[in-house]
This record gives sequence, structure tokens and C-alpha cells, in this order.
Amino acid sequence: MNDVNLTSTPWSTISRQIARRAVLLGAGICCLLLAVAAAPVVTSQENDYEIELSTGRNLLRRNQFEEALKSFRRANEMREKKCGECLNLMAEAYLGLAAYKNVVESTDKVIELGGEDKQLIMKAYNNKGLALQTWAEKKDQKKLQAAETAFRQGLAIEGAPAVMRYNLGVVLLQMNRDPEGIAELQQYIKLQPKGNHLESAKRLVENPRRARENYAPDFSFTSSEGEYVALEDLRGKVILLDFWGTWCPPCVESIPDLRNLHKKYSKEPSFMLIGISSDREDEVWRDFTAKHKMIWPQYRDKDRRIQAAFGVRAFPTYVLIDHEGIVRYQSVGMSWSRAASLDEAIRKQVKIVAQNTEAQ
Repeated sequence: MNDVNLTSTPWSTISRQIARRAVLLGAGICCLLLAVAAAPVVTSQENDYEIELSTGRNLLRRNQFEEALKSFRRANEMREKKCGECLNLMAEAYLGLAAYKNVVESTDKVIELGGEDKQLIMKAYNNKGLALQTWAEKKDQKKLQAAETAFRQGLAIEGAPAVMRYNLGVVLLQMNRDPEGIAELQQYIKLQPKGNHLESAKRLVENPRRARENYAPDFSFTSSEGEYVALEDLRGKVILLDFWGTWCPPCVESIPDLRNLHKKYSKEPSFMLIGISSDREDEVWRDFTAKHKMIWPQYRDKDRRIQAAFGVRAFPTYVLIDHEGIVRYQSVGMSWSRAASLDEAIRKQVKIVAQNTEAQ
């Protein structure tokens, strides 16, 4: 509608137009008020809840488990400690902290509160099974049986993810129930031909002992001398990995002991010493190894890939791998007694290789 011309239009007409506008304006205000009243109200507490969950998830992705746990706990408190989603996320944070008892307690609450939320309950059973399995350390049969029960309960729910078949298969192998375990792993391979655990499942089917023994993670690198080294190619050898750094005083102090070990076993074709450095500076590392005559294979693990695979968190760390690829000895730091203990562990494994060679 055009604006009213107050100078040329009769007053009666002007009055009618103004009145009409007032009515239309009033109707518009009423509609706006009704729309606002009908719109969902996002409370401050609801907003805080979403912020805590989002913050916690981001922290969880960065492996900042303690801080993530705090966020999930706060979110759970906003739901009167009855939030299944919060409790499941708390369980994942507890898994990262190796607080397996807390994982079981949290997941049991999720299962109790889950109701008809199948996805939530399946996650809870899977987290519970993983906690019990890890807690068992491959030998506690009671915990392994409880883990088996949790995975089977999760798999009984329609739409259960294939990864639970993999987890169940590993647990069954750890309980020496190889035919059952292999069957579950083969089912996982069939359902997930491009799954994240495909290669692991295939290796376990080929050699079920991998589930029960502490096999070293696969690794490969190109040494400072330009030689490609891979665990797969070192089968039959006893390998000592020395995780160290030029910046680490105890590592530097241990070098004479390592030189002695290398000299002592240098004539043993079945033994190999490998240095895995965490140094950032290539030139510093190369100069140091040359100056201190560290003539065994050396690798600078600049992205911490191998260090992470072996879970190394302190230096120096020594990992002894036998001829089958199983970790037989691991220690942190070097002293006279530890050097003697490491020497004894090497001697024992080298002797086993020699005996096996003679028996063939």
C-alpha cells in the first residue's frame, strides 16, 4: 500500500486508510508473537549440555582423556546422572585411561538406562567387552569369559557392527578356542572385506598364537646407511631395539654397554641390534652416532611412528624380540644390573635359535 498523502486526500478517507493499516499492523504483531511462543525454547542448561559433549568429544579425539572425562561428567550431571550417551563417552575416556573397572561400571549403567536405543546399548556392550579383554591381559580366564559374554550380548542385537565379530574372535583365540575364534574372524573378513582390522584378522586366522603371545607390531624403515629393514624380513633373528635420543643423558650413558653387547654378539648371525632415535635434528643425530661409533643399524623415528607402535614413553627403552617375532624382554633405563639382565635375555634367545638350527 502507498503512503497516505495528507495534503490532498479527504480526512475521512485518510482515517479509513490509517485504521486499516493499524488493523494489519496489529494482526502482524499478533502472528509474530504466536510464532515466537510456538518456537522451541533452547534453555541455557541445554546449550551448556551440548557444549560439554562437543568439548569432550574433541578432547577424546586428541587423546586428552582426563579432560574429556571431566566434560562428560558435567554433561551427565546436567541430566541427573542418567545420560546414557554421556556414560558411554565416559566409558571411552576410561578406556583411554586404562581404568577398566570404571568402564565396566559405566557401561552397565548405560545398558540399564538405554531403553530402546539399540545403538547406544551395542556400543556399551562393545566397550565393556574391550575393557574386560584388555584387563584380562590374555590370561585371566574369568575376565575373558565375561568379555565373551559382553560381545555375544551385543551381537544378539539386530544391526550389530561386524567389528564385534572380530573382537569376539580374538577373545575366543585368547581362551584357546581356536576353531570358534577363527570362524568369527572369517565371518568378520566376509562382512568387512575393507575393514580396519582386515589384515590383523587374516594374520590371526593364519597363526592363532598371535592372540595369545606378545607379538611385536610390524615395522619397517630405511637405516642411516640406506638399508631397508623390516620385521617381516628379520624372522629367525633375535632383535634388540634400543629406543633412545641424543638429548637423553641416561641414553648417552648407556652407549658403552650397548657397544659391549654389539661386540659380544657381532659374530652371532642370529642377533641384530637396532637403534631407534627420537631426535628431531638429522644432522645432530648423524654426527652423534658417528662420533660415538654406533655402527649397528640406526634409524631416526622423526614422526614417532615406531615409538608409538611399541608404546614407548620413557628413554632409553630396550625391547628384545625373539626369532618368531615375539617380545620376550622389555626394560627402561640402563644400569649394571639391567645390562646384565639384558645380556642374559639375549644369550637365552640366541641359544634357542642355535638349538632349533641344530635340530633341523
